[in-house]
Amino acid sequence: MADLPPLRALQIFETVGHSQNIQDAARRLGISAGAVSQQLQLLEQHLKAALFFKEGRRLQLTAAGIDFHQRTTEAFELLRDAQTQLMLDQQQRTLHLSALPSFLNDWLVPRLRSWQAEQAPAIGLHLHGSHHEPDYANERIDFRFTYAQSVPQSLHWVALFTDEVLPVCHPDLLQNQLVRQPKDLAQLPLINVDWQPRFSSPPTWSEWFKHYATEQIEIPAATQSFSLSHQALDAVRQGIGIMLAQRSYIEQDLQAGLLCAPFSHASLPLAWPYVMTWQPSVFNKPHARDFHRFILQQKAAVEYVYKTNG
Repeated sequence: MADLPPLRALQIFETVGHSQNIQDAARRLGISAGAVSQQLQLLEQHLKAALFFKEGRRLQLTAAGIDFHQRTTEAFELLRDAQTQLMLDQQQRTLHLSALPSFLNDWLVPRLRSWQAEQAPAIGLHLHGSHHEPDYANERIDFRFTYAQSVPQSLHWVALFTDEVLPVCHPDLLQNQLVRQPKDLAQLPLINVDWQPRFSSPPTWSEWFKHYATEQIEIPAATQSFSLSHQALDAVRQGIGIMLAQRSYIEQDLQAGLLCAPFSHASLPLAWPYVMTWQPSVFNKPHARDFHRFILQQKAAVEYVYKTNG
């Protein structure tokens, strides 16, 4: 069995892989840029593989680097999660929340800040992003947020909302492109989201153009596709292209002017609703009922937004 690379080199590689910038990684790690470069060289020598190549001032991962970085990130996430879990196990006032990664990133976390700060500053939260549906009997999960057509009868649940998608992009993307009709969006770099095979994917560009364009639109073959909604949304925030984004994920960005929606009322619904599940025994935990009420308030707020934009 081959010797594993030095842990420090792997940690630095993971950080650089996310930012793709040595100076930024050095600031995050609290070390010099020279030390970062040295560790990357040591790692490539150990693996006998090129992990990066330069493109202008930025570093880009090679094909081998992309695969190795994904696996390295997963390994470090497991270590961080184990450490976090160990620390939280020492606390009694902790709620364990599980959610789909994109839902956790773009819907739940922004709302949890206000709840924890104003209503429950003394309670701990353990947040676990996963596509895996938890086994409540054997896993420490209090509430689960998922996208579901049906829910096991053994669980209590509430449907939160059925999301909808609409065209969204960075404002700079429209500076040199005249967009007056839905068909004009076909001239922009189109970004897709594909959840298959686990879930029914959100509406596609073909479906959107068929519904809103007055003539048949041929979708360009060269489109980018992401398996996670928040990854696609990150690309949109960087001005890489335009996507059919979920309204619940981008409302704040639209209000702040960070993103724009050329046709804000031209939306299509997702096939299934987002739901929250739990077991009745969870209400024996401190603040569980408060959290449940808080989520129902957020549900009402989303319904109001959708009604306003409907």
